[in-house]
Amino acid sequence: MFAGRKVVAAAQELGAADIAKRADAFLDAANVTHDLEIRYRLAQATPQYGPAASTIDARLDRALGALQRMVAGYVELSEDPATDPAMAAAARRLSNELFPRGVTHVTMMSFPEEFETVSKLLTRLQGSGDLAPAVARLSLDPFVATLATLNTSFGAELDRAPKVEGPGWDEIRAARARMHARQLELIAAVLGAFPDSDEASLTRRTAVLEPLSVQQRALAALYRSRRGGRDVNPDTGEVDPTAPEEPVSPPSA
Repeated sequence: MFAGRKVVAAAQELGAADIAKRADAFLDAANVTHDLEIRYRLAQATPQYGPAASTIDARLDRALGALQRMVAGYVELSEDPATDPAMAAAARRLSNELFPRGVTHVTMMSFPEEFETVSKLLTRLQGSGDLAPAVARLSLDPFVATLATLNTSFGAELDRAPKVEGPGWDEIRAARARMHARQLELIAAVLGAFPDSDEASLTRRTAVLEPLSVQQRALAALYRSRRGGRDVNPDTGEVDPTAPEEPVSPPSA
């Protein structure tokens, strides 16, 4: 946008109405693109959930770990021949059914995934759930009740602050393409208005195009500092096949 404003000012100073018009169009496209990119970054940085979500998640993880350890303790106890067979069977059932891939598999899930997983688990552990008798046999009801309370609070916190919607990556890419097209049209207009190689034409071309050249050289250096120097869709990680490897610089005056 900074370069666009300087180009507009230079075109107006030269009294070149068509160039000034195209410079205005380029600046408008740059403004739109900049606003979209700001909104996109703001949406990405906005917390998706309520402020207490992380705290409740930590408590929920501890409760899941405590339940797993209690069941593991009963399984160890059930190895003693003196252990009540019904209690041993209940311990083995819970050990096999609760966390078949380990409790860490659940605690490392995203917030929504963990909430849904624990919710489904609770339907089996409480009421008429198929694991409720085993819970009662091992007197684990207080652990399950705590888990249910925490999960309810967790779900409410996940719904408290819905994600701020920003523009999509395709929208930003389209805006960049429009800005690039307006820039090329501006460059073509300048070259058409001042096509000669005399000093006067050279001075006029330089006055209008130099701000763009400075900006594009800076962008080219930035792109070269990146590995590959290509636009990447941040949502999918895919390289944008339509984006140029480096910005197109105005022709040398």
